[in-house]
Amino acid sequence: MRHSRSLLLSLVLLSCLYACVPPEQRLPANQTVNLDLGAGEVKHLYELRDQGRTDSLLRYLSHPSATLRYLAAISFASVRDSNAVEPLVPLLKDTLEEVRIAAAFALGQIGSARAEQPLLNAFRQDDSLSQHQRFNAIVLEAIGKCGGAANLRHIASVSTYYPSDTLLLEGQCRAVYRFALRGITDNVATARMVGYVANERIPESARLMAAHYLARAKEVTPDSAQSVQLAAAFVRSANPDIRMPLARALGKSTSRPAFGILSKVIHTEQDWRVKCDLIRALAKFESDTVRALVVPFIKDINLNVSRTAAEFFVDNGQAHDGDYYWRVARDNPDLPWPTRIALYRASYKWLSAREQSEKKEYLNYRLRDFFQKSQNPYERAACLHALAEFGWQYRWIHDKALNDPSPVVKTAAAEALTGICQRPDFYRVFGENGSNVRRELLVYLRQIVGSGDAGLIAAAADGFRAEALDYKSVRDTTLRQDLRSALQKLQLPRDYEAYLALDKALAYLDGQKLPEAQKPAFNHPIDWKLVGEVTTATRVVLQTKKGNITLQLFPIWAPGSVANFLSLAKSGFFNGKVFHRVVPNFVVQGGCPRGDGYGALDYSIRTEIGLAWYDDEGYLGMASAGADTEGTQFFITHSPTPHLDGRYTIFGKVTQGMDVVHQLGVGDVIDKVTLQ
Repeated sequence: MRHSRSLLLSLVLLSCLYACVPPEQRLPANQTVNLDLGAGEVKHLYELRDQGRTDSLLRYLSHPSATLRYLAAISFASVRDSNAVEPLVPLLKDTLEEVRIAAAFALGQIGSARAEQPLLNAFRQDDSLSQHQRFNAIVLEAIGKCGGAANLRHIASVSTYYPSDTLLLEGQCRAVYRFALRGITDNVATARMVGYVANERIPESARLMAAHYLARAKEVTPDSAQSVQLAAAFVRSANPDIRMPLARALGKSTSRPAFGILSKVIHTEQDWRVKCDLIRALAKFESDTVRALVVPFIKDINLNVSRTAAEFFVDNGQAHDGDYYWRVARDNPDLPWPTRIALYRASYKWLSAREQSEKKEYLNYRLRDFFQKSQNPYERAACLHALAEFGWQYRWIHDKALNDPSPVVKTAAAEALTGICQRPDFYRVFGENGSNVRRELLVYLRQIVGSGDAGLIAAAADGFRAEALDYKSVRDTTLRQDLRSALQKLQLPRDYEAYLALDKALAYLDGQKLPEAQKPAFNHPIDWKLVGEVTTATRVVLQTKKGNITLQLFPIWAPGSVANFLSLAKSGFFNGKVFHRVVPNFVVQGGCPRGDGYGALDYSIRTEIGLAWYDDEGYLGMASAGADTEGTQFFITHSPTPHLDGRYTIFGKVTQGMDVVHQLGVGDVIDKVTLQ
């Protein structure tokens, strides 16, 4: 039959080596999964996941109820306990496909190599009627999360899928992508992904994942012939979601075809997100030519494009252009402040302090003047990061900024001082004064830790681990005592990020192995009353001066996150908070009580991973400092971000107002959050 040619022939050969396959569970065939969040047993399973009670969850894997087996299985996608691998394997042969899917997905999330062969065995080779494509696709992706290099080649070698085999093709591409995120790549896989991207008959969902593989796989650089194919695919694709990763993939190549298409389409591209990626993709090419291509975008009407163009020169500027960047800012006084400060930062970074000292001093004066006159804490923070490009500003940053009334500015000062500590060219910058500056910076770091401010501690703790400064050689027992005292005063789970950073600093100073991050203990149960108020018609509206953003919530995947978000919204917590972080063509992030990204309340909630993917713009996710550290901060994606899959909770999606999301900048305020 038609789909018999679509089978994973290589997987068949491997599976034949293993004759012992777990028997199917003989359970009632008419059962279905019913995720009724009002049902007591359903809520109990979610609570077991929330509390991390793996022993209890394991017992439910053999429960007669398909719903409870499903919930127990999918819970291990969040909990990730390797002890669940063997107990989950029998569910790969469950009588109900939804349960099999949950088990396969959870095994992939756990990521243990012990799951590889059971997943191979579970692949439905008898699917001639295409009844199990979704299950097979999940199995393929799961193998990509836990399998070895041999199976990457086996999966990538399959060439018999039809364009109509949408889910299988998507599963194949997701598998190859997941291997790449683990640092496992293969020339056969790369060739297959290039071929898929260039083939318009392949479904867009598969081409999207193939393009993301080519963009993100660190060891993959398209050659000249492959760049020709990618360039043709870019031109032919009407989908900006595919053009974005294709631009990044082309930027990894230094070939003439890659530059030829990038330099051409950058003038005609209409989607602001693709423009940002096209600008970034030019970093590896000849600087003078690239400068002429990028500079016009500094005046783009879209703030994100303008900012990206200016920041391009911070990262990729040239010393001989150091005097040029600030003149662009001077000659265009209407530029938005993020763009203007970035241009001054680029000049400040690339101008020579020795050969162009007068110009450097002028920029120093201008940045300090911007700082002192600005009423915007985010602009003042940007000035500090610009000043830190010249390490000799460390005293001014300490004296002026650490006394600022805004936590945003004080945290930026701590980050700036830490950045100066971490400069690999520290002693070249400070010369014979390096030892004295090293001592002064240590005093500053100790002052910051002594302040007890969790945000400042989180921002500054890495300074103690600066390799060039070798603070572990400091013979001062009080240093370690002071840091341990500060560590004990931090309040968990609120100050988790600061605690982790300071704990690592102490381990470094003591010459010990860096500690592994410990998950916060369960401390915040799900409010089921709030969850019960959510229906498919429920909407949350974020009101901003640039317009409203309407969100739909997903309680089935993330009831704890939904309840937490609703509780904060109803209490008015979000009203007046800002979007403190905006990364062009990535995310906008808000909900920080401090406004600097280091804020939290006195509780944490659990990471909740379900069968949902960041495969579109507008997903609502929970920001975190690691598994189970979520609290008040959330983000909304600008575009597909599959590298976040399985790591960050998805608990909603924008239904109206993506145009508003695309306009948001750092410091924009959430005026009010209402429920409809």
